[in-house]
Amino acid sequence: MAGACGRTYRVDPTIDPASCNALTQMATGLLVPGVEIEADPGLTVTAPAPSDCPQTWRIGVDGSWAQGLWPTAGVHDLTGADRVYEQITEVATMVIPRAGVWEVNYAVRGAAILPANTAGGQYVTAALFQNGAIISGAEVMVVGVTQGAGAGPSHGAQGTGSNVFMRFFAAGDQVTLHAYRIGQLGTASVINNGDGRTRIMAHWIGPTGDTPA
Repeated sequence: MAGACGRTYRVDPTIDPASCNALTQMATGLLVPGVEIEADPGLTVTAPAPSDCPQTWRIGVDGSWAQGLWPTAGVHDLTGADRVYEQITEVATMVIPRAGVWEVNYAVRGAAILPANTAGGQYVTAALFQNGAIISGAEVMVVGVTQGAGAGPSHGAQGTGSNVFMRFFAAGDQVTLHAYRIGQLGTASVINNGDGRTRIMAHWIGPTGDTPA
């Protein structure tokens, strides 16, 4: 800069050597690099205060839950043909709120009854569907009962089958519970009450681009 009497002065700044100082002396002048942070879905970024030293950016994972519940006690009788799925409409459709990899956990309480003196079997199988199509690998045998020829009184059984798996879903995907019967000689049902629940739950565990395997 120009001073008195036409003299020129040069000022060389002193750069603080602190490790948190981002100021750098470059050949063309002082440089403070800009910072841009992009967060994928499910990640939250908290910026530091302007006076913080060092400037610490905090990144957190915002996990999500989704549920499909059967809110009241009840029974859904399976009346279709063998191995023909029907939707258990009492369980609410589970809508996926965020794209990514989800851990899915569902449980189904089933009942199977064979009448007296009837040879054969009665079973309940369940599965989850994604947007109307079965999710391969989500099937579970819930309960089954059999009896041989000449058997005496009726036979019945109840049980809760469950399955846990990971799968990629897009935001807005709809997950529904379905079941079918095997055997037409007795009755087959899906049940929900305080003795055993039927429900779907899912937990978001990874962003888009992650894989479930």
